[in-house]
Amino acid sequence: MKLLLLAGLWLVLTNGNAEAWGFGLAVVALVWVISVRLFPPGEYRLQPLQLPRFLGWFLARSLVAGWDVSRRLLAPTLEIAPGERQVALALPEGSPRWLLANLLSLMPGTLSVEVQGQALLLHCLDTRQDVHADVAEAERRVARLFGLELRPKEDPWPWHWS
Repeated sequence: MKLLLLAGLWLVLTNGNAEAWGFGLAVVALVWVISVRLFPPGEYRLQPLQLPRFLGWFLARSLVAGWDVSRRLLAPTLEIAPGERQVALALPEGSPRWLLANLLSLMPGTLSVEVQGQALLLHCLDTRQDVHADVAEAERRVARLFGLELRPKEDPWPWHWS
């Protein structure tokens, strides 16, 4: 599947130019070998039918968050309270958790700092917002994308940094 996606990407990048396939076959094969070595197949698989719904949610959420960050930073009084928040994770280790951490870093206003065990440390632009609810919603979306049931969360760090 990954090989087909890489070949499709090459097709798009070369505007379907048939002459580019001589070099393209070598590039696609090399990128595929490297990607399999760096990111070996895991036990979790994306549910392709969930992908459009997930991407729609991600795009809408990114636009709303981007607008909020812009509004805050351009306001006459800087309406931010930066800091870190720890969040217990319900997603299993591996691809789902990796995707969640990177997804949250792509959202305006949050940056994943560290994943340690069952916890995620986030840097937030405004710690007064309900970060836990936003992360829980993102976790539900990622779980649905992988076809997973979320397990109950535990408090991974009995001490609290905030």
